[in-house]
Amino acid sequence: MISLRDRGRACLAAALLLACLVPQPGAARRPPASGGDPILPGLWRLQGTDPTLPQSDLEPLRGIVGKATYVGLGESIHTSGGFYETKDRVLRFLVERLGFRVFGMETPWIKADQVEAFVQTCDGSAQDAIRGIFGVWQSTEVADMVQWMCEWNQSHPKDRVHFYGFDIQFQSAEDGSALIDFLHRLGIGDDDPRIAGIRVCDGVETAFYPDRLFPPELYQQCQDALAEVAGFFDREQSDIQRQTSKQDFGWARVHLVGLQAWQEEIFFFNTDINRGGRARDRGMAYVVQAIHDLRFPRARTVLWAHNGHLAKHADTTSYLAVQMGTLLAGSLGSKYATIGLVAYETSIDWRALGGCGPADLPVGSGSVEKLFHDLAPGAGLLADLAARPPFLVPGALYRVGGAFMVPAEQFNAILYLEVSPRMHPLAWPPCQ
Repeated sequence: MISLRDRGRACLAAALLLACLVPQPGAARRPPASGGDPILPGLWRLQGTDPTLPQSDLEPLRGIVGKATYVGLGESIHTSGGFYETKDRVLRFLVERLGFRVFGMETPWIKADQVEAFVQTCDGSAQDAIRGIFGVWQSTEVADMVQWMCEWNQSHPKDRVHFYGFDIQFQSAEDGSALIDFLHRLGIGDDDPRIAGIRVCDGVETAFYPDRLFPPELYQQCQDALAEVAGFFDREQSDIQRQTSKQDFGWARVHLVGLQAWQEEIFFFNTDINRGGRARDRGMAYVVQAIHDLRFPRARTVLWAHNGHLAKHADTTSYLAVQMGTLLAGSLGSKYATIGLVAYETSIDWRALGGCGPADLPVGSGSVEKLFHDLAPGAGLLADLAARPPFLVPGALYRVGGAFMVPAEQFNAILYLEVSPRMHPLAWPPCQ
């Protein structure tokens, strides 16, 4: 039996010709957007990546985003500065023209709060503010975006933008301590096995990862305790909220879910990376919405993450280790829109992976990058994947940022750059 991937490759070999971009006879055209006439229905040229450029070329996003309350901005690989500038540019458009007011980033949420503090006050510098987030985001491009957010708030004190993180990694000590403190408030003492179990979770009082393997018996004790706490929270929710508050209980849940997800991720990292990755994504999908609802319940929100984390059906494609976007799409439906970012020439500065210069992303035959490059050499493009007639073969598999997929099943749109230069890092010296 031919596999889905082999069938897709065969389809691509026959179908990925420029002829597939020709509108079907008799098909209705979508009216041109105010950003200018499209190259084809649903395909518009981008003026560039500079966030200060005029925004008329981004106007088609108004129809693509529609009434979505969450919009994901992806990237095919981290540490490429062209992607970062483009996301900054799109964020400004979404804030200034579509009323978005919250920005969430794929970075541990506790340390991300220092970025929010800067965005609200402009105290200190943007470069200092982002030092606590993941190193792959610590760049002059992200600092410029954060600086713009703070300046927006200075000019719009009654109409502010906000920043938060939604990752659950590397904060076991804070999550465990906060969860124990909350249980203490409920009269649960240190001799309770649930608290004893939390204390043995990796990173709470003793760190194993990444230098040592987490002992299976301690992992099981940790997860059993966390499961007991989760069951207790479910059974006694009303009483717990009366003793504390709805807000405090919500934050206890965030700490609990984050700690559960991180423990599973690190325990299976070396033996079943797909299971570990999906655990992280389940945690992030919960935290994305939980923190939003606790802090900014009515605000439209932009999410920054890898394409794979944001894709709507990632667990059925080559993004096997992730599923955050799948869960968000399931719970939010049409309120969740995704925009993938790709480039024909992508450069990175990622010391941890030994990456310096051109990234090893396949952009040959069968990729949307090659298709867009041949269609409009030298131009960036905004591609509406719901355009009618479609400019991609319906149901066909394409490479998008190196991953095989049916693009319209994963993203509402693709932002294509001809060239995305590497970022300007702040966490390490620029690579040579």
